[in-house]
Amino acid sequence: MKLLHVTIRGILRQPARTMLTLMGVAVSIFVFSSLLSLDRGVRRMVETTGSDLVLTVFERFKACPPYSRMPVHYADSIASIPGVREVMPVRFMLSNCQTTTDLVAVHGIDTQKLRDFRVLDLPDAEYEAFQDERGSAIVGRSMAEKYGWRVGDQVTLKELRGISFVIRGVFRAPGSALESVILVDREYLELSIEQVGIVTMFLVLLDDPLHVDSVSETIDATFANAQTQTKTGPERSFIANAIADFSAMVRFAQVVAYLALILLLVSVANSVSMSVRDRLREMAILKTLGYRRSQVAGMIIFEAVVLAVLASLLGSGVAALVMNSGALSISVEGYTISPHMSAAMLSLSLLVGAFMGLFGAYLPARRGAQLPIVAALREVD
Repeated sequence: MKLLHVTIRGILRQPARTMLTLMGVAVSIFVFSSLLSLDRGVRRMVETTGSDLVLTVFERFKACPPYSRMPVHYADSIASIPGVREVMPVRFMLSNCQTTTDLVAVHGIDTQKLRDFRVLDLPDAEYEAFQDERGSAIVGRSMAEKYGWRVGDQVTLKELRGISFVIRGVFRAPGSALESVILVDREYLELSIEQVGIVTMFLVLLDDPLHVDSVSETIDATFANAQTQTKTGPERSFIANAIADFSAMVRFAQVVAYLALILLLVSVANSVSMSVRDRLREMAILKTLGYRRSQVAGMIIFEAVVLAVLASLLGSGVAALVMNSGALSISVEGYTISPHMSAAMLSLSLLVGAFMGLFGAYLPARRGAQLPIVAALREVD
């Protein structure tokens, strides 16, 4: 209890310096935590949205794959290939194909086959209502929360050629890009935009993951001489390649995050160094009263660690609120990435802050504690 009392007094001795140190550490940990959560969001989206049993078939040589265009009758040829269990044509309609924070994405799907390819947390009654009504839609939770949509709302998207639908369900698909998507019946979407029989891609469900390479090669060979050629590959790999440039940018940002930790270390060391200089007389008196050098240094280090942990809690807490709110998302090539900060990442941020406080304070505190009593008194201004 006495140590805690002394620690609090030490922290409050110089309020302005303490506040500046606190904010510096909090900002560094915020940057570190936010970039870690963004990286986690990228990996989580790829792992959750993609499947080892599903292939994607897009038009070959398209710079932006979601803008590929293929005839829907390709599905019949693909379905006849050995190893293929099911084929579902999908039509995309996007407000933007580039990297953006404000994507509106409508996917036209086959309502009878959707659940063979995707795992959605949606009541059966709502899904049946969606199946029974062609001009209806089910909407991902993130999309619904972003625009305040509820079941039963009539929505018209003027920016997407005026397509209109009634929301019959709001589904959850944690970590998946689908949570930021509107799903409608494909044929209804094609009729609405007056492009019947033209789809963006085919999802191909295999009966065995060992058939991935052989089926992919067979599909592309089947349409090698067609007017519209195809490019086929595992869904998970396709998504990873589609967002590869963004992933590289995230990895570079992580370097910035580690540089922020170095600045944090310097900030703590500088703050503790100034604090030690101001308290040389106090430290000399403590040693005169019988305190060992290790005890004096330990008190200074403990203060720095407590301050660093408090600042880390502030920085990582704000990062968790921002990143897990669902309000922040980034869309790349039609796939939406939502940053996510887990409890483990929050704990890691606190641990990193504590270690930075410990290492930053160690040398200044040790130097001050080892200074002879007479020398310490002489150095006081």
